[in-house]
Amino acid sequence: MKKAKILALLMAVAMIVAVLAACAAPPATDSSSGTPATPTPKQDTQTTEPADKKPEPITFTMFVAGPGEAPPASNKIVQKIKEITGVTIDFEFLVGDMEQKVGIMIASGDYPDFIGAGQARGRFLNAGSFAALDDYLPKYPNLWKHYEPYLDTLRSISADNKIYILDIWGRQYWLNDGQDDFYEGDYNGPAFWIQKDVLAWDGYSHPVKLDDFFDLLERYYKEHPTIDGQPTLPFEIHSQDWRSFCLKNAPQHLIGGRNEGDVVVHPDTLKVEIYQNKWYARDYYKKLNEVFKKGMIHPETFTRNYDQYLSVISTGRVLAMFDQQWNFQDGESVLVAEGKINRTYVPLGLSYDGTKYAYNRVRNEGIIGGNGMGISVKCKNIERAMEFMDALLREDVHRLMYWGIEGEDYYVDANGRYRRTPEQKANFDNPDWRLANAGAVIGDQFPKLEGRYSNGNACSPGNQPEERLENQFPYDKEFYQKYGFYSKSDFLPLIDHPGYPEVWSIFSTMEEDNIAKPIFDQITDLQNRYLPGVIMADDFDAAWEEYVKRYDSIDYPALEREIERQIQMRLKKK
Repeated sequence: MKKAKILALLMAVAMIVAVLAACAAPPATDSSSGTPATPTPKQDTQTTEPADKKPEPITFTMFVAGPGEAPPASNKIVQKIKEITGVTIDFEFLVGDMEQKVGIMIASGDYPDFIGAGQARGRFLNAGSFAALDDYLPKYPNLWKHYEPYLDTLRSISADNKIYILDIWGRQYWLNDGQDDFYEGDYNGPAFWIQKDVLAWDGYSHPVKLDDFFDLLERYYKEHPTIDGQPTLPFEIHSQDWRSFCLKNAPQHLIGGRNEGDVVVHPDTLKVEIYQNKWYARDYYKKLNEVFKKGMIHPETFTRNYDQYLSVISTGRVLAMFDQQWNFQDGESVLVAEGKINRTYVPLGLSYDGTKYAYNRVRNEGIIGGNGMGISVKCKNIERAMEFMDALLREDVHRLMYWGIEGEDYYVDANGRYRRTPEQKANFDNPDWRLANAGAVIGDQFPKLEGRYSNGNACSPGNQPEERLENQFPYDKEFYQKYGFYSKSDFLPLIDHPGYPEVWSIFSTMEEDNIAKPIFDQITDLQNRYLPGVIMADDFDAAWEEYVKRYDSIDYPALEREIERQIQMRLKKK
């Protein structure tokens, strides 16, 4: 049984090759509509522009409410996309304080053409920053196919039931040929992330209990007080601005909760419970207090800004943290580029009693609503903006962004499978090369294809089964084989979707005059201000008592009732 997962993948790869070699491609099926198609490995279902049609050049501005770096104009994929669409994107990524930047933008009404709303989605939405897109979507076939099954979900986040934000993640396309599971993306959600080297040093152990996890960190730390000449940091806790979920959210998962944000939703009753003043939160922060007193949590962890947090991760001396992988991946990418694969991370679904929890490894049910970008009310040409996004959903254009140029960045084998040489993979593992030569910076900000193309290949190289097996780092191949796994996702069990969106998405798009909004803001402020002090307190019991006293003075039951109502609303719209 230990090798079952790897053997299943090997068999799947063999079956894929056998089917394609026999020139009998399976019929493609849109996962949402069930409509069959009959593509061959070299065909795409989306229409392409006539070769002699030259679109008029236009430059759109885009603000992204998160860190990042714009690709240079010389980037070959940027140039290709400009040739195809006529569009240049002038990116502005967030620098400094998000609340201040967004506040100034809203107050002035000086909006870019596109807004990558991120965690500011609610503020932009409530300020009327986005143009409604209901009348536009049906005119653009790729966008319509992409979103038509989820119109109610898109509308559920707005008070007037109109579509303002287009989700850029979660829309998957499958062939329903029995092989789709092998193309699922790697887990990048909440977990206790631990360095592979720590587990390997402990005989490839797999801690499940919170106490065992910290015991392992303590033992490893005693044997490795420094890493590459710098002091080891056993456990980091990022606690700045909206990313303070690293500080706050672990207790819900330790009792089996999904990634809801600031509440636990009981799956049988859908009753909502604020948890940061409950016993399972107390036990977690008491453990952190004990760990802090042992010198395993550095006080500076609570004052590091986000860039500094990524910086210490990139040194390879942070053994573990509670976080979401997408949040720290830029720091981890440096480790990959430097060949420090043993210092990269895998997720653990810890509990108090040894129960194996999935955390947020949930079967995808499509887009959740509000998790994306929009066109601003000041957009210079909404039709061209929609046309551009429609083009990005063509398979040939999407393939440029995520695979690159055939013959340069990947090749197509005799069976029509997209493959990369070790050199080509090494290029994509280098963040500097990616910025200068790849198109994911564009793709990541806009609606995109996930799952599989109509010809059976994965929509991104990291999810191509052959790539996972053959181009896997030697260290990773040996590491995962010790567990009978083939990727980091296998450290967590997989569970079914509960049928309602993650509650954080409800909080993040809540109207300013909603009864729960000021309560949520009070709770967030209290947690961010007090929990670091609770963790570092000389007298934990006194600090916790003071914190809970302040917490109980807030009318959080009203928030619980409102979130229960919102969940029921979204259940009805499924």
